[in-house]
Amino acid sequence: MEYEVVTLQEKIAVGVSARTNNMSPDMEAVIGGLWKRFYNEGIYASIPEKTNAKSLGIYTCYKGDDKSDYTAMAACETAAEPAEGEYSVCRIPAGRYAKFIVHGDMVQAVASAWQEIWQMNLPRAFQCDFEEYQDDCMDNAEIHIYVGLKESSAAESRCGILCSECAYREQMNCAGCVHIQKPFWGDSCPVKSCCEEKPQEHCGNCENFPCALLNQFAYDEKQGDNGKRIEQCKVWKG
Repeated sequence: MEYEVVTLQEKIAVGVSARTNNMSPDMEAVIGGLWKRFYNEGIYASIPEKTNAKSLGIYTCYKGDDKSDYTAMAACETAAEPAEGEYSVCRIPAGRYAKFIVHGDMVQAVASAWQEIWQMNLPRAFQCDFEEYQDDCMDNAEIHIYVGLKESSAAESRCGILCSECAYREQMNCAGCVHIQKPFWGDSCPVKSCCEEKPQEHCGNCENFPCALLNQFAYDEKQGDNGKRIEQCKVWKG
């Protein structure tokens, strides 16, 4: 799936919420029940200071696996937290998000998109993800899905490997290829050499990204990471 990395300001969301997890047999019923309550019980209509007519499906407080519980929320964006009322309130954190645009059946299109997103090697923060429904067309809706990403202000490597997560960092006293002339495993690295000859800070800034050389390393059966470093380069590029 195609996406772009965007930076969002903090948002205040107000609505109704419940706890569930992706492996729970009643997960769909729980989330569907939230939306019924949100609209059928007049909660949406009663929320003050809405900033727009869009609705939000928000998922917070989870650990990144299908078995861990998270808070699901049906909500809308507001200018301020309500002074009173039996609402759930969430502050969608400012930061970087992978933004996906989905079109189609409001339920099926979102479900299919999330199935693909969970299979992607995104550097997810697992703090807050949300759906933003642009309209109320059930058959051909436009939905923007925002997936929270880990913050990383500077490139740690040329190819997208996160040196901070590398098992060899302390073992080999490696400062990362951005800070050393040659890698500890040999005289040179073709990806590092290519990137520095351009010169580029990391591969994501190259006009040929992702090139055949980077793909070769990223998807190597023994040393690759199934494309995770390519997704990280996209995050660094912003």
